[in-house]
Amino acid sequence: MIAALLGRHFWIPAYLALALGLWLPGGEFAWAKAVVPFSLGGILFFTCLRIPLAEVAGGLKDGPLLIRTGWMAGLKLIAIPAFTWGVTWFIAPAWAPGIALVSMMPAGLSSVALTDLHRGDRVQALFLILATSLLAPLTIPLAMSAVLIGQASHGQTGFAPVMPTPAQMAGQTVYILMLLAIPFCSAQCLRQIAPKLIARGMSWWGRLSILSLIVMVLLCGLGNRAAWNDWSPVRMLIPLALTCLATGISLGLALGLRRWLPGSTVTAFACAALYMNNGLAIAYATKFHPSQAEIILPCVLMQVPMVAAVVLWGRWTKAEPMAPVSA
Repeated sequence: MIAALLGRHFWIPAYLALALGLWLPGGEFAWAKAVVPFSLGGILFFTCLRIPLAEVAGGLKDGPLLIRTGWMAGLKLIAIPAFTWGVTWFIAPAWAPGIALVSMMPAGLSSVALTDLHRGDRVQALFLILATSLLAPLTIPLAMSAVLIGQASHGQTGFAPVMPTPAQMAGQTVYILMLLAIPFCSAQCLRQIAPKLIARGMSWWGRLSILSLIVMVLLCGLGNRAAWNDWSPVRMLIPLALTCLATGISLGLALGLRRWLPGSTVTAFACAALYMNNGLAIAYATKFHPSQAEIILPCVLMQVPMVAAVVLWGRWTKAEPMAPVSA
């Protein structure tokens, strides 16, 4: 049962942790904020134990793969966040920065496993993870600065009306880079030092990553709950609906690409776009936008639609096999 709850049925404890984090009775849980980055580190570390660098070396020799990775990374990190911000601004301006932030996130490391599961291009998925993760420390601070300035210029209170200083943006870049690089480098070092140990535990690294995700969702909810402590469950439906809308935009874009790209390539992009690294969004929002429910909640609640969308995509690919199309 434990293996199933940390495997194909992981959404059960994940949704339970989300509910407990939002509404668990009790006192102050401000201490939980400091633990969120370590939980994210656990997710990335255990997932990176499953990533062999040999596949990266082989993919670097594939020119078309690198070109596709470049423009797909642009869609994921720039085009999708810009469009979702614009749509959300039109519907519910106060929530637009949070929706934009979680949409800016790089592909989640689990998207490789999901791509495998849905018969997609594993190497393409791996390169999307690497490209978006390498670019994210630069794109996220710049894009969020533009979003917040846009909010302030349209009269939205609570958002800084001036561009962050170079030092502040550099601090955000370093913070994101450390959150991504330290777990990856640590995992690759351990792969080199103890390859037999890594091979023996391969079936458990993914489960431990999922356990870290569940813990992080719980801690983020507990640590930031003061921002929405007096909210009714009905009010929570607003950010949930908006995250579903943002997920629908990514899903629609992926469906559109099926006309021009091989099915396996589109599946790799779909898994990367739908199953983003919202754990990084949670850690970033907790660090730089504490107690701002409109920014933090979309990052937390995105877990709901993104899991459902990936499952839905998998059912489509099984029910309607996509014939390869010349790229």
